[in-house]
Amino acid sequence: MDVRPGTLEVRGMYHFQSSAKEPLVASVFYPFPLDSTHPYPDSIEITEHGFQRQDSGVAFRIRFRPEAEDSFFAYYRQPLRTNSATYIVTTTRKWKRPIDLARFLITVPASFKDVRLTFKTDSVAKSDSTVSYFFTRKRFYPDRDVTVTWR
Repeated sequence: MDVRPGTLEVRGMYHFQSSAKEPLVASVFYPFPLDSTHPYPDSIEITEHGFQRQDSGVAFRIRFRPEAEDSFFAYYRQPLRTNSATYIVTTTRKWKRPIDLARFLITVPASFKDVRLTFKTDSVAKSDSTVSYFFTRKRFYPDRDVTVTWR
């Protein structure tokens, strides 16, 4: 998550391990946090997959090789109308199983004050212009989304 005044950019690499003995094609829905202060993203990229815009996200199909790991990269830029940015992770609960490994990097301008995150960070790195928050979770089964607030 790269948070800037008025904008959130999300870049994510997603890895899936298939245990199926045959190739599998699955539909994937990638949701966005949408409300009056978080409008629909103005830029979206899902590499190597065409996608269809839907009311609250995008949908696409992905082919999984038998007993192999397959990945996709997603990017979106979302305008922000408040001092808050959210990345949805609670959809994990619909799968009824945790994410084996989740790594997060959240970068904000050094000028942001009173930055708060919904999850405890493992480390923080500061430069003249930015502050970067890192956290990793194993068997991640979140009950809330990743949210950053500031003033």
